[in-house]
Amino acid sequence: MAHRLDRAQVLAYRAGAQGLTGADPADVLTVGLQDTPGGSAALALRQRTGGALTPDLVLALTMRGSPHLHRRADLPMLRAALRPPDNQALRAYLGGYGDTLIAADIDGPALLAEVAHELRAAFPGETATKGELSGAVTPRVPEVARPWCAGCGVHHVADGLFRLATLYAGIELVPGEGRRLRFRLGPDPGDEPAGESAERTQRSTQENTEGKATAALLRTAVRLAGPLTLGDLVMWLDTRSVTAPPEWLRPAWSALDDLVEVDVDGITLHADPAALDGAAPAPPPVLLLPPRDTYLLGHRPLLVPDRALAKELWRPVGSPGSLVVDGEPAGVWRASKSGRTLTLTVTAHRKLTARHRSALDAQAAVVAEARGHDGTVVVDVG
Repeated sequence: MAHRLDRAQVLAYRAGAQGLTGADPADVLTVGLQDTPGGSAALALRQRTGGALTPDLVLALTMRGSPHLHRRADLPMLRAALRPPDNQALRAYLGGYGDTLIAADIDGPALLAEVAHELRAAFPGETATKGELSGAVTPRVPEVARPWCAGCGVHHVADGLFRLATLYAGIELVPGEGRRLRFRLGPDPGDEPAGESAERTQRSTQENTEGKATAALLRTAVRLAGPLTLGDLVMWLDTRSVTAPPEWLRPAWSALDDLVEVDVDGITLHADPAALDGAAPAPPPVLLLPPRDTYLLGHRPLLVPDRALAKELWRPVGSPGSLVVDGEPAGVWRASKSGRTLTLTVTAHRKLTARHRSALDAQAAVVAEARGHDGTVVVDVG
């Protein structure tokens, strides 16, 4: 029989698990803070720690090939967890190019390893834009890896393959570049320093022969963004719009045999047992979270029952930031700058009390700090 949880309890647990009520945000950095558009991860981090980027944190292309902020020490585990064991798993990262790869009947994981090797070997200079790095590596890889791109008018490494290969090449993103991707070389994954990091890398790679590293990553996601379904995790990891969970992810999901079935307002989902343990601290009265913040992962109908708001929050391109009131996604916000004035335009889908308005002003200051803005801040609430 499913355990019954109310939605307010679920949202309070989520805020606490993700470090938004003062708890350690270490787990949220394992799954990553998405940096789309550029600067989003800095705000997401500041909301959880009150601080800025530190040398132990790194931007890399990880989930769905998108920029995410992680601890550098977690990258070996992520490489093991996200490493596709076969062509069907690799398709999750490749979009339409996946069909071309399958039709070519080649060893996709071996091709990924080859592209990663060549990316590192061909890296031009101290830093490189995506175009510069793609131009340097494209002549060095097999023809099947560099299909014709009608948009660019040239042959180049397929975008999804390029993005995933940067992770295995140990190539990181330079922070503070806005919408443009600029890369730099990080530590060589094939030459991890001796000690704990090397042991972690070897252990993660060995474990993932049975899907254990992937299962560990899924378990962390469930703990942070649950209760949810396997389909919600597929949406998080797969670049395609798939109608059914792919077979490659089922073994890792099946390994999570201690998840509990819960009923939240008539919706049956799976949760980490910790979600059943007592009352969580009350969420902050107001949060201004960046687009695609980790808080928005999970079962969307549970998190945002309002379909109109859901369409605003999860746009195919150009999603706004989310206004979260007492743990509840309750609106959207966007920022614009003119001279020395930063204007935050907030659209609330519920009435804000005087307490909420005061908290909103304080949140506007957090946004300004994360953006390095020291001028006037205007909050326009509609």
